[in-house]
Amino acid sequence: MTDQPKIHLVAVSGPEHFQEFEHTFDGEPLLIGRGSTAGLVLSDPSVSREHATVTNEDGRLVVRDNGSSGGTSINMMRLDKDESERLRDRDLLLIGPWKILVRIEGDAPPDPVTAEAAVETPSQSGTKSSTSGIKGGKGDPLYATRASIFLKLKAGATLDRELGWNEFADKYSRIIAGFARNAGLPAQEADDVLQDVLMGFFRVSDRFEYDPKKGRFRGYLKRVTLNAIRARHRKKRPTTGFDDTVDPPVESDLDAAWDRQWTEQLLQRAMGEARNEVEERTWQAFELYGVRGVPAEEVAKETDMTPAAIRHAKMRLTRRVREIVERIRDDEG
Repeated sequence: MTDQPKIHLVAVSGPEHFQEFEHTFDGEPLLIGRGSTAGLVLSDPSVSREHATVTNEDGRLVVRDNGSSGGTSINMMRLDKDESERLRDRDLLLIGPWKILVRIEGDAPPDPVTAEAAVETPSQSGTKSSTSGIKGGKGDPLYATRASIFLKLKAGATLDRELGWNEFADKYSRIIAGFARNAGLPAQEADDVLQDVLMGFFRVSDRFEYDPKKGRFRGYLKRVTLNAIRARHRKKRPTTGFDDTVDPPVESDLDAAWDRQWTEQLLQRAMGEARNEVEERTWQAFELYGVRGVPAEEVAKETDMTPAAIRHAKMRLTRRVREIVERIRDDEG
């Protein structure tokens, strides 16, 4: 007998009375709403009494908007009334004032555990360039990534490497800095962590190898960033009187903060890629109707499109954005 699917919901923003919730699908769906019969009660006027339902369909978890007045969004994209969509691990669910990180056990491979997944930063190693945990010789075990960007970073041509480096910084800078701020560092120190991590990667970028069997880049980058944050905390203690027991937030909080940062940046990248594939008017219709929830009739007046064409654009672009999201997740974790 196979294990029943289990969902773990973590509120990453919104009122504090709901923070974490677990549900095992042993025959009963999960009702989310304001009413007392809901499994997850969200007490806010913008949430309907029976707002949304999560069901187990042959091992896949599916969320359905129950004709709610305020709407339900998955990864920034709104469900139509009574529309259903599959939930995936690390999706972001928006209901009322809550942004909820979805964790589904067994839905995606776990981050690999390494003995020392770290690129030492200047804060850890002084002025000496160090790459603890990274081996440079042929055949040595490098932490792998499926991100094709590293093929550019190790290219022989200077221009290709520069383009690859700019792409790397563009994709991951917001994740690193945002994670550092959520871990309790002020803005300036979060920027310092960002520079530490980027410089650490710059020193070892030509030694990364493309091998999808060795693990996920997402988990590796989190470990490197967390090491840089902890180095900053240690560096502050002698001058600020920090207690030696003080550390960044606990691991579970950091995991949620990292997954939120990663997913939000991933969605921005997917949205940008999809936008470049369609006419501006089509994208405007999708953004107004499919993301912001403006009624199709109002969008029709602004875009000179029919409501039917607007709904079709929303359906097509929603599917396309999700395809891009899955591709990036396959590549990078």
